[in-house]
Amino acid sequence: MKKIPVGVKGADDILFGGFPEGKSILLSGNCGAGKTVFASHFISEGLRNHENAVYISFEQEKGKLMLDLQEIGIQWHSHEKRGKLKIIGGNFAALRKLKEKRKARSADLIQEIVEVVQELKAKRVAVDSINLLLSLFDDASEQRSCFALLNYELQKLGCTVVYTCEVPEYTHMISWFGFEEFVVDGVLMLRRQSDHKHIAHRSIEVVKMRGSGHKEGNFPLKISNKG
Repeated sequence: MKKIPVGVKGADDILFGGFPEGKSILLSGNCGAGKTVFASHFISEGLRNHENAVYISFEQEKGKLMLDLQEIGIQWHSHEKRGKLKIIGGNFAALRKLKEKRKARSADLIQEIVEVVQELKAKRVAVDSINLLLSLFDDASEQRSCFALLNYELQKLGCTVVYTCEVPEYTHMISWFGFEEFVVDGVLMLRRQSDHKHIAHRSIEVVKMRGSGHKEGNFPLKISNKG
């Protein structure tokens, strides 16, 4: 099975070479664990390797996301101008309002995403975050079918997909709704915990990776001004 580099120093070693190409990965973690930073490095690594990419944000407008990433040395403007990268999405509240105004269904949203990926011939896709995307829909069955269909369509296009996923604080849950980890091929758990001196410590663990070996255990994860 072909592996593709993740773009996070040390992660490829833990994953025995990177993510399996064409698979879907859930990056789960609590607030501040580094999910968006990790997903951004995954996209940047693809761009360095001349792979077109799509980044879908349901947390921030594109301008704010780009500014935040610049603080850790990630510059996407030139890639976007050259048509190698497409950033779509926006603020969750605004997207929810637009969705209700259009009376859009999950299938409509999936079709829009698929069309962007097809047009760009993207090989890497990041969705930040999948729990916010699914929260656009109130019905539990539609949430499940939305994720399953989106994942199926993106993998059918040959994409390697990373979904970030928030987990509630102080729980042992792997995902927000409790079913996301069963849809994807792999799960990485990112954790942020504070010690008695209120100093934050981050870690990463591979929970599962279908069809691919990996190192076992929790490994320290550091975020600096270089990502």
